[in-house]
Amino acid sequence: MTLGSVALSELERCGFKPLVVVVRADDKLEWLPPESGVRGTRRTETCLTAHLGLSFSLRCGLNAVLPTEPDAVVVALADQPFITAGLIGRLIDTFRRSPDLDYVASRGDGTVMPPALFSKSLFPALQQLDGDRGAASILHSPAYKGAVIEGESPFFMDADTEGDFMEIRRQWMLINGQNRDSAGI
Repeated sequence: MTLGSVALSELERCGFKPLVVVVRADDKLEWLPPESGVRGTRRTETCLTAHLGLSFSLRCGLNAVLPTEPDAVVVALADQPFITAGLIGRLIDTFRRSPDLDYVASRGDGTVMPPALFSKSLFPALQQLDGDRGAASILHSPAYKGAVIEGESPFFMDADTEGDFMEIRRQWMLINGQNRDSAGI
């Protein structure tokens, strides 16, 4: 089991149509699990400029869903294996209760981070992002109205470094009662 497959499986449980998975051009896609939801609702979108920064992948995914004219999009990272369908549902419920919000984001360990829901009011701003910060500038800007919800898991981490990966693996084994030899993550 890979980090990305765990996160993707949770996102599939949410029933997004479409569910767009943005990947780098050199990605062999070996980490992708078989589709678990309605066949054909998951799309893989190759981002030829992903190496230039997170904002390019974000823009690629947004461009892939814009033809469906969504009211909002949920952005999650594949290297966050502790994201749950329940947390995504809370983002969506918060937005439905307050549709005037520009975004609803998550907070883990005091940091505002993905997964996050972005209203269509933010699509132009998301299209203008540049570099590797992704949507962080939007989430920290007083120009936008947002809500932040606490993640239900204390393990709101992503695997940006080898140390992060080792800590995620350790937490995964603790949560799932697995020993070192049986953990595939």
